[in-house]
Amino acid sequence: MDNPTLVNEQIDDGALLLQHLREKGFDVAVGFWALTTDDARWILYIASPEIEKQGLADAFRAVNIELGGTGFHWIQRSDVRLISSNHPIATDAISFGSDRFATRFGGRKLGGLIIESAYIYPITVSVLPNHS
Repeated sequence: MDNPTLVNEQIDDGALLLQHLREKGFDVAVGFWALTTDDARWILYIASPEIEKQGLADAFRAVNIELGGTGFHWIQRSDVRLISSNHPIATDAISFGSDRFATRFGGRKLGGLIIESAYIYPITVSVLPNHS
């Protein structure tokens, strides 16, 4: 199977989205792109305790408002999956991630999700693009 490439523009837009959400007071525990064995494209996972606070629909609405209002060209709404920060996928991503640098890896599991490759953003308040 020919794997799609995660391009720098997607990485940059993802970092910008996470930063905008955090600046708006939307708590992000971890954000990461993942290419799973089931998907033929990269998915941006955003793990947040806002799901427990607001409910899934309201949390998605906040993310969609941010996506629609700031001119993201490399992320579609269908590219985003919002998960609880307590979800096993999120807790694994947090444990594999770094507080200062982006982490790339492949051929592992995040929670029960089998991934071919992943790009985990730094687990910090301010997320800046880092193409490591």
